[in-house]
Order: sequence, then structure tokens, then C-alpha cells
Amino acid sequence: MKFILNTKFYSYIVFLSFFFIGIMFFRDFGIYGDEPVHRWIGSIYYLHIKESLINFNFNNEYIEKIKELSNDKQFRLWIHYPIFFDLLTEFISDILNINTTSNIFKLRHLTNFLIFFLSLIFFYKLILERFKSYYLATLGVVLIFFSPRIFAESFYNSKDILFLSLTIINIYFSIKFINSQNNKNLFIYSLTAGLLINSRIMGILFPLLTFSIILFDAMDNNKILLSKIIKITISSIIIFLTVILFWPFLWIAPLKNFGLYLEFIQNLPVVMNLYFGQQLLSHQTPWHFIPVWISITVPIGTLMFSFIGFVLLILKFISRLSSVDKTNQIWFEKNELQDFFIFFLLCLPLITALSFKNNFDGWRHYYYLYPLLVYHLLYFFHSTRNLKFKFFTIINIFIIVNILFTAKWMFSYHPHQYVYFNAISKNFIKNSFDLDYFGLSIKDSLNYILKNDDRDKIKIAAVGEVWIKGSMLILDESSQKRILPSDLNDADYLIDTFRAKAGKKKIIDSKNFSKYHNLVVDEKIINAIYKKN
Repeated sequence: MKFILNTKFYSYIVFLSFFFIGIMFFRDFGIYGDEPVHRWIGSIYYLHIKESLINFNFNNEYIEKIKELSNDKQFRLWIHYPIFFDLLTEFISDILNINTTSNIFKLRHLTNFLIFFLSLIFFYKLILERFKSYYLATLGVVLIFFSPRIFAESFYNSKDILFLSLTIINIYFSIKFINSQNNKNLFIYSLTAGLLINSRIMGILFPLLTFSIILFDAMDNNKILLSKIIKITISSIIIFLTVILFWPFLWIAPLKNFGLYLEFIQNLPVVMNLYFGQQLLSHQTPWHFIPVWISITVPIGTLMFSFIGFVLLILKFISRLSSVDKTNQIWFEKNELQDFFIFFLLCLPLITALSFKNNFDGWRHYYYLYPLLVYHLLYFFHSTRNLKFKFFTIINIFIIVNILFTAKWMFSYHPHQYVYFNAISKNFIKNSFDLDYFGLSIKDSLNYILKNDDRDKIKIAAVGEVWIKGSMLILDESSQKRILPSDLNDADYLIDTFRAKAGKKKIIDSKNFSKYHNLVVDEKIINAIYKKN
């Protein structure tokens, strides 16, 4: 099988297919919870930068708005964020003269997918250069693409999937930089590391590990060590400047505002989680919260074989450590160095996740670990190449069948892949875990109401952690005009995604409202509409 598929031709077919799937489907998804606010804040920053660069008016109305929002109790949470993606999409929409809100959000979704698609190309190159196999490189790309939650969120999740995409790209250039610190590798690596940190502050782990490995390799030679330190210093400066460039909040008062950002991430808002049937506040989540979420939402084949690959690398690492006194080396060649580098990148965040006490929205903050899991799967597959052909064939048939079943599920329940749970969890996840925690299904509910109610103005309210006024922005202009976001007492319809607000009890008046419609995905009700009697 590996000989039949081990060719460039199939790789090109796969990438071409994935590209057209993205172009066909990017319009289908709703808006996640705080995406409208991110877009709004990004537009203010963009207009401030544009006014400053074109008219040299640095103290403009937009900078005053930024300062005002930084002191606002509600919006200061968003004004502190680095905003590379928001600036990028505002710039593109300005160049293309895209003005309507629905088209702006669709542009954001398309851009997010294209960055994700680009990262798949770099993942393919990473695997191809490591294992010298078109088949394994293509298989890795397919496994990432056909992970239901990753696929769905690659269109709209401009925080976690953007970080995943930049993680892949940065890992590729990290390996290049570790192997050769020439000027080209230094600059490109530093640029990608800066963008990675700009998308999420935890990205700082990546350059720290990269620099540590470079220094470790040069410990025995003082002359080489000094050269490496100089290269790392230059790289650190470029990374710092890149982070600052796409973080306008720091331009105003760098030290003070960075302190405000650190204060923000240390005091994240409290969010409600449904976990094993219990309502838990985000700071009450147990140590196993992230491992459990990964275990129940990753396709079984990927989960199982990546775990085996992870164990194989643990054993190999222990073996190298036990002999380091004799060999004075942990890795013997570049391929081993790459394997251990990615192994460390998986271990460090997992240790952090086990000790971190403010978790919410499943494991989306750790989605960037998924390509690393796939890498470990491919390492296992590569390790079996010298075993019996029959064994290799069996595990390949298993993973391909798993991919086909997963792909069938994805197309059957499009565009609701964000509520995927694997087969081993189906018996206990019902009413036990959060489903549509981002409120993506609101778009479908609004369309259902508009289709079945022909009035010109319809009052609609949200129950729980849902925002009708934000969710409706993805609809066309005529549909938006028909919707009047209302409070619970005045609404014609209520929409419930079953996500409770922290500290607030969810109440639906059964005397005045009756169940009107359920949105069902894979036998799970992810959304309910209530109509006024």
C-alpha cells in the first residue's frame, strides 16, 4: 500500500481537494462568541494605524477610543490582545473594499482557512524531510484535515487554530534554524516565532526550547558557543520587534500596558463548564480536564497510534539519557534531534495543562498539540517499516478506514463538526459535556426562524452564554434587518445552546414559551428554539 501511494501525484491531488473544500465551505459557518468584538477592536486599531501612517495624525480619535476602552470594565479584556490576524483581515477588507459585515466575517473565515491550509503545506514538508516518504507526509496532512473539530474551527477560530497553524510553520523553521543558523534561517525563524508569540503568549515556550537546544549542542566549544549566543541575541531582538509590531496596545505605553496584559491573563474571566454532568467554574476544573477532552474528541485511530509513538519516543529518550555519560550525546543525528524537539514540545504544554487551574471551552487552547500528536503517530508508522509487511498493511488499513468513517461523519453533519465526539465516548457524553460552547449553531437557528416566520420584524433573545446581536452579523443584510435582538420578556423566540453563564441561573418561562425546534447532530440536541405561546 505504501508503495502504491508513495508518490507526489497523490499529494497534489490531496492538497488540491482540500483547497477546493475550503473554498466551497467557508461561507457555511457561524460566528464564535467574541469574534464580533475582536473584529471591532481590530478595526479601531487598524484605523488608528492608517490615520497615523497616511496623515501623520498620531493623536487621532481612534487612539482616544482605544484609551477609553482600555479603562472600560467590559471591553478592556479584548483591547489588551495582540491582534495580528485582526489587522491582517482589516487590511485585506480595506484593499478589496469589502464593507458589509457579513462579507467581512466571511473574509475572516476564508483567511483563517487559507493560513491553516498554508500550515498543512509546511507540515507536509516537515514530515517529508524527516521520513523521506510522500505517503507518510500525505497521511499526516489528511489526519489533521479530517479531524472534525480542527476542520470546523479552521474557518472561524482565529485564536486557537491560528496558533496551531503558526505552531506548525514555526516548528518547520525551528528545525531549519537549529540545523543551520545562517542569516536566512535566522530571519525567517525569528519572524515566525514573533507571530507565534503575538497570537498567544504561550508561544514563548517555542523559542526558549529552540535556543536551549542550539546552546546545548555548542557547550563543548567556547568559540562556537559565543557565535551561537550572538545569533540567538539577534534572533531574540527580531522576535521582540515582530511581537511589538502587531501589538498596537503596547505602542502607547509599552511597559505599563504589558503589565496590564499579564494581569489580564492571570485573572481570566470565570466561565462555566459542563464536565461529566457537573457545572464547574473554570477555576474549579480538575487536573484531568484537558486529557479527558483530548481523549473523547480526537478520532480513535489517531489517539491510539499517536500514544504508541509517544511511548516509543519516551523509551528512546530514556535510553539516550542512560547512556549519556558514555556518549556525551542525547541525540546522534538530525532526525533524532527533530524527534526529541517535537517530543519536548508536546510534553512541556501537557505538564502545564495538568497544573493549570483555569480551563474552559474543552481543550481548544491546546489545539496546537494536535499536529504534534499526529507527528508521533507518523513516527510509530515509520518505526514499523522494517517489520513484517502484513503488520504494516494492517495498521494502515485501520487508520485509513478510521479516516473514511470520520470524513463520512464530517460531511453528514456539516457544518457542525465542532460537536464531534469519538466512538468510545458516545455512551457517556450526552448531557455530560459542553456541546456548542461557542454558539456557532445560532446562525442555523436564526435562519430557521426567518424561514418559517414571514414577519418583517422578529424579536429574538438568547438564553445563557449566547449573543444574538453578534451572531446575526454573519447573515445577509436583509436578514439582519428582520431580526430585533430583545430581552427574555419581550422576545417572540428564545434560542438556547445550553451554555450557562457563570453565576447566573438559566430560566425559561414555560408558561409563556413552548419548545419550537431542536437542532440535532449525531443524536445530540445542540440547540433549542422556544416560541412565545
